[in-house]
Amino acid sequence: MKHKIERFETTIPVSELLEQYFDFTLTHSKCSQCPGYQKTWSCPDFDFDPADFWSQFSQFHLIVDRVSCASAPTAEDAQNWLFAEKTRFDAEMRQLEQQSPGSYGLAAQECVACKKCARLSGHPCVHPEIMRYGLESIGILAVKLIEDKFGFSAQWSDGVSVPDYYLLIGGVILKNK
Repeated sequence: MKHKIERFETTIPVSELLEQYFDFTLTHSKCSQCPGYQKTWSCPDFDFDPADFWSQFSQFHLIVDRVSCASAPTAEDAQNWLFAEKTRFDAEMRQLEQQSPGSYGLAAQECVACKKCARLSGHPCVHPEIMRYGLESIGILAVKLIEDKFGFSAQWSDGVSVPDYYLLIGGVILKNK
């Protein structure tokens, strides 16, 4: 492995998360500008209200992996590292979910379980046991959350430059008791 991963974690009451970081109107607006919008079941539009989704949970265990890209020779290499780590990260969030009955693991960004999502042909999700939502898709201002909780921000590439790091942002939401 040519890249370093740093992990950051904290637990936040869902009430605080909703009060300070929930803005589905804004996140939906940004999602609708993405080329992947409505192309996977993990992306809006949904047949549920994201605020109602969050209301069934009490605590959010936020997990962020900061994947160093400093030694990546190209932007494409950095993206490939990120994708490989995303696969590991998402699987880990599902494993953590299994440790707390009724909890829900959140993926880093959109689902990539299938090469072509069944949503594109109007069919239900083929792998509901794998598909998980990302924070932004269900209304959380993830960049603001990371800045406030950990003191650093997200970085992006223009397709040519290599950022110092990419972030994988997810975690586990714990059920109300």
